Amino acid sequence: MQFNEYLRSCRQKYKLTQEELVQKLYNFDEKFTGLDTRTVSRWESALTKPSIERQVTIVTFFQSISTHVLPCFEAYDTDEIQAQICRVGMSNTIGKNKELVLNYPSSYIPADTLKITHLKDSEHIDNTTDIALSLDKALTDNYSQLNKRDLKAWAMHPGSLFLVCELKNQFFGLLFTLRLKPDIFDKILNFEMEEKELNSLHFASFEEDGCSYFIGFFAQSQDAASLLFLRYYAHLIAHQDATLKIGAISMMNEAKKLIERINLSHKKDVTLGDYEMSSYEGSLSDVLINEDVMKMIFQKQ
Repeated sequence: MQFNEYLRSCRQKYKLTQEELVQKLYNFDEKFTGLDTRTVSRWESALTKPSIERQVTIVTFFQSISTHVLPCFEAYDTDEIQAQICRVGMSNTIGKNKELVLNYPSSYIPADTLKITHLKDSEHIDNTTDIALSLDKALTDNYSQLNKRDLKAWAMHPGSLFLVCELKNQFFGLLFTLRLKPDIFDKILNFEMEEKELNSLHFASFEEDGCSYFIGFFAQSQDAASLLFLRYYAHLIAHQDATLKIGAISMMNEAKKLIERINLSHKKDVTLGDYEMSSYEGSLSDVLINEDVMKMIFQKQ
């Protein structure tokens, strides 16, 4: 979807004429001083387009008159939304990460040969679970103290998202998030509760508000990393009406940089032995409604 299509679709959905939209945008933010219907018409016809800063503000305006974080996307499913997001833009957003993303030669592996599935649908559940446990111990000094039984149980919960990237049945990466009840999410990020204490009673269904909490991420190539995050962002947008916040905890400097790049803000630090653990959180709007995401969705760059 190009921005002109999005603008026209949202204006019509909320039953606004171009004249009414001009007036409401003018009242909403001073950056629309001087806006007229001719300009809106040219935007909707794709003859011109607003600056990326204005695009973000327009989406924020429609957000303010709706119940949705990213209005006019609530009717799309995850696959349809993923098709809207630019892979190169996502790669640029997550950046290079020597600790979490290996440098497997992508020139030998076209991105369209990589397959993203949920662990539930993988043919290698036990093998992938073993890899996830090994990575957790190696990358976090076994901070979470996970065991295979609990990890599999968490991954199979309907609200969890355990994405696996594979190439011809070979492991190429993973991204694992839990959907936690808001009070449990807050306890985890405030270090009032440890990951090893989590159980199914702490997880939220999609029939109730929940928060997305990162458990793990690792990829063997930049393409694999981009595809995993594409799917994750599409998942967030598809479930926007039931997702309140996104959060993560890490002791790794490169992981902290990645967390900040997806627009999560620093929350709290604690020292555990030789390590400083940092927690981060952000609202769904923080993560989705910003210039980087607008470029990925509307400008294909």
